Amino acid sequence: MDLRSRTNSQDLGSCLGAVDQLRAFEDAPADHSWDAISFDIPIPNQRRLLCAGLNYHKKYPLGGEVKLPKQPVYFNKPPGSLVAHKAPLVRPVASDQLDYEVELAVVIGRSGRHISESDALDHVAGYTILNDGSVRDWQRHGVAAGKNFFRSGSCGPWIVTSDLLPDPSALSVTTRVNGEQRQNSGVSEMIFSVEELLAYMSQIMPLEPGDIIATGSPEGTGGSMEPPVWLSAGDHVEFEVPGIGVLQNSVVDEAI
Repeated sequence: MDLRSRTNSQDLGSCLGAVDQLRAFEDAPADHSWDAISFDIPIPNQRRLLCAGLNYHKKYPLGGEVKLPKQPVYFNKPPGSLVAHKAPLVRPVASDQLDYEVELAVVIGRSGRHISESDALDHVAGYTILNDGSVRDWQRHGVAAGKNFFRSGSCGPWIVTSDLLPDPSALSVTTRVNGEQRQNSGVSEMIFSVEELLAYMSQIMPLEPGDIIATGSPEGTGGSMEPPVWLSAGDHVEFEVPGIGVLQNSVVDEAI
């Protein structure tokens, strides 16, 4: 569906605040066939991507067992660190410690500040999948250094609207590397729920349509294995959330 030709919006992010109006096109004929499109990240000009950290009970790649936070911990991630569904993840020249982290990502559809937990899901347009690509040795320099490498993470393949997924805690997240399952957990295992994360972050700043909040990643990252197993060129990685789909990426070495 080409919303640019059907609405006044030039991208998905700018029309998320009017998702209900888009339902008028649910039964309309397709504008393009599947084999005629290429994927982009769901919100290509996203204003803000907030990522929750330390949000699962697990052994962490840096530091092993860590003290559980008393409130959500988060960091920012720039759009340039992400690639789309079926695009290659780039293992940087600067490190051989590229790691994966599958996460449920919440897409905001209605602006709000000081949102209550009871009202939080009313501000959600839908959900997508995020791979919070992490370069572990650089992460020791600081979270921003390890989490923001160019094209080290991914997001997609699309957004599933919240009316089809009314209870995010019922979802699960899975990672497979070359067909081998590495991560698998229920979203209900998170320390802070989707509702708690949205309520907390909206105390700090207004949340706006198109903002994405990644909710943390469970046990099973390569850096937490003994010995660590990092992503290498030629690896094929699948990040799955049943009810949303499968985000697929290969890995390539950075060309210089």
